[in-house]
Parts: sequence; C-alpha cells; structure tokens
Amino acid sequence: MEETQPSEFQFEIEQVFLFEDRGTAISGLVELGTISPGQAIDIHGLHTKRHGLIEAIVMSGERVEQVEPGHVCTLLVTSLTPGHIGPGMLATHRGGERHKELRERVPRQYDSLAA
Repeated sequence: MEETQPSEFQFEIEQVFLFEDRGTAISGLVELGTISPGQAIDIHGLHTKRHGLIEAIVMSGERVEQVEPGHVCTLLVTSLTPGHIGPGMLATHRGGERHKELRERVPRQYDSLAA
C-alpha cells in the first residue's frame, strides 16, 4: 500500500492561550489543507521555527477530528509555550512548509520572539 503524504497545511494564528495542565492553544483560520489530532506541526516566526503536536482540535465549542480550509478553530498543541509564538505567525505540517514564502508572510514585529 502506498503511503500518502499530508496535504500542505497552513494556519494563521490569531490568538494564543495557555491552559494550565493542558498546554498551549492557538486559534485562527485554516488557510490551506487539512489537519487532525496527532499530527506534528511547525510554528514559523521571522527567524525561528518551533515544533508542536496537535493534541485536540476545537471548533464551535466541540472537539472535531479534522479541519479544512476556511474553518476557524482552536488547536491544543503540546511542546509549545505562548512566550515563543504570537498572532500573525503561521503553523504548517512539520516538514511540509515552503520556507521562503512563509518567512516573507510573518510580520516583522515578531522578530523579538526568535530568542
């Protein structure tokens, strides 16, 4: 059986929350592709990239198993802290991003988060 690669995924972060005992939640708009719980993502800053794992997806107050382009949702992500990510940054499938294009889209005001 042929293994399929995940479709290109792009999510623009609008808000970031920290839930004690659960992790970091990022909310925003799915611009491209699909994603499901258990998939790995990269968060892109101007000069940095962070890694996380989708633990859960919430849309309209309900947990869902997948989101698609145009959906506004919240992703509960492990291995990330709000101090390193912010609104305007982009999330993609791990390893599936187009680096140069994404770096050009990330607002310069997040340069200070690259520490």
